[in-house]
Amino acid sequence: MNKKVKFMLRLSLILILLLEGCWELGAQVGVKISRKIRILEPTTIKVETITGELLLSTEVGLNGEFSIGPKEIVPDVYFICFGETRQPVYLTNTEVTIKGFYDCKHVGNSSLNFTGIEKYHELLKWLPKEEFSQDKTIDPAVKEKLEGNMYSALAYIADMSTYEPNKLLLDCMSEEALKTVSGRWLQYRSDSLYHYSIGAPAYDFTFRDASGKKVSLSDFRGKFVLVDFWASWCGPCRHEMKNLLPIYNELKGDDLEFISVSLDSKEANWRKMLEEEKLPWVMLWDEEGFVIGNKPNKIQRAYGFYSIPFIVLIDKEGRLLAKDLRGEKVKEEILKARKNL
Repeated sequence: MNKKVKFMLRLSLILILLLEGCWELGAQVGVKISRKIRILEPTTIKVETITGELLLSTEVGLNGEFSIGPKEIVPDVYFICFGETRQPVYLTNTEVTIKGFYDCKHVGNSSLNFTGIEKYHELLKWLPKEEFSQDKTIDPAVKEKLEGNMYSALAYIADMSTYEPNKLLLDCMSEEALKTVSGRWLQYRSDSLYHYSIGAPAYDFTFRDASGKKVSLSDFRGKFVLVDFWASWCGPCRHEMKNLLPIYNELKGDDLEFISVSLDSKEANWRKMLEEEKLPWVMLWDEEGFVIGNKPNKIQRAYGFYSIPFIVLIDKEGRLLAKDLRGEKVKEEILKARKNL
């Protein structure tokens, strides 16, 4: 074989390898989800944004084989949906494979394994075991590994219900990251939570007392006000009220007022409680009652609580000083507020 033929063969081989490499590089441009799962009946697999926008969808037959994508996306939190089951996952432009069994009728029996979502697994490791306190900071080792909108993704997956931890993560984000879907979500969530954060103006409610007189929180401006949200059917609430009585007797004065707001749905139950306990401070009734579930009543939304008892301390200017207080913590916060005058 002469040199010219050898050169042409080598050139052809190089071109083939380059073309194959280009094809391989261009084949995966975006997220792709595929593999085979066992199912009991045909179902739909979808990928949606956290705002509900549909990105990918496919029907899966009884053979369980499926493939959707590739589709280029902004790395972020998305929902992978199996029928009515929605799983939040941090997705990037890589291939995700799913194996296992999905039972659409009894989802708890399902067992699915995901590969290709390593960053999601990292986020799970960094989830706080409890909500951050006001002075909480992020571990520098963790901060080094979080990038872009992973702060807002972490906030979304953690689903923390107070302002401080959400604002902490928001402040770590760049302007570019704030433009992502989860970035905009975190901005909105932080803004909406601000109105019952420590230092924010307390919501000025108005309820009736036992004589039918309307009483407002603002009537006590110029005093520290301890507000206890409770209900007669709530055992821990009754226990906490008994804890409040000695604190009230010890610390009562012209600069301090206690208010208990009943969230009983029936006025008779509230009045029965008044007769039984005969507590010496302001007793009010919110006739809307306590709401369990995803649609809390007006006062629950205003102060951001989903369980009772819920006790807050408000300063003389009507700002939240402390919240979710129990036992001796009530006394400590009152004494601290007086000391800081």
